[in-house]
Amino acid sequence: VGEVWWTDGAIFSKGLVNSHATDSRELTTAHQAPRHWHTADMAMATVPIPVESVCEMNASSKTGAIEFRIGAWSSLPSEHVVGDASQGRTYSEIMHAAGDKWQIQVNPGGFSAPSDTEEEVQRRKEHVAIFLYYEGESKALRTKYSITLVNQLPGKADRTTHRTSNEPVTTFGQVNSDTTSRGEGFPSFIKRSVLEDESNGWKVNDRVIIRATITTFGDLESTVAAAAPAFTPPNTVTTDLESMLNSGEASDIALYVAGREFKAHRVILRARSPYFEGLFSSSMR
Repeated sequence: VGEVWWTDGAIFSKGLVNSHATDSRELTTAHQAPRHWHTADMAMATVPIPVESVCEMNASSKTGAIEFRIGAWSSLPSEHVVGDASQGRTYSEIMHAAGDKWQIQVNPGGFSAPSDTEEEVQRRKEHVAIFLYYEGESKALRTKYSITLVNQLPGKADRTTHRTSNEPVTTFGQVNSDTTSRGEGFPSFIKRSVLEDESNGWKVNDRVIIRATITTFGDLESTVAAAAPAFTPPNTVTTDLESMLNSGEASDIALYVAGREFKAHRVILRARSPYFEGLFSSSMR
């Protein structure tokens, strides 16, 4: 327990400072008028309005992956696909992932839309197009997906493409409409010359592996529950601090006045008295 000696109304540390205070709750120096504090002032704060009920809204999700392993890449049809043309497309069998049915489609000769410019068509003829098709029964299935070209050489990284971060979620359905799509993907996934150069690892021994990673989201579901009551301390700060002073509980300093001992708390003395704030923050003892 640290000690500050107070004898006959004077405090002794390294020098003599006169004081007429007789209570550790009201401390002054000879050059400062007494300051009267009310401990209730310390606890005045805005009380938050209690939350009585909480609504939680979430959507369940499922994640899975499918792979299309093509063992004879050079034998695939290589016609450039324009619009709805069927030639030049190669489909996997229907596979299951994330609780639904899917297909991967690959167009080695590339894909372009009828509205594309001639310059765009020529560029896309140089690329391999890869798409994910929905074969399930949902009319509107919110989905995030990515397409990966698996690198088959040790130490070389896969090539993965996602939807843009501005629109990461697409809605698949049984029909193409303004709000749903049966198939979606990347018409310029990778340059065909880069894929077919086996030193790059995308095609090894005429084998190509395409993976689709799929996350589907269910309907939004809400639950309502009573909020857990927040702890609100009783408005008894004044009596609590007085009780600590009278009992000496958790005290870390003692004041001696005319032979009497008063146990106190440094943090309270520093907060309530500029003199003790200066005393405790200096080298004075």
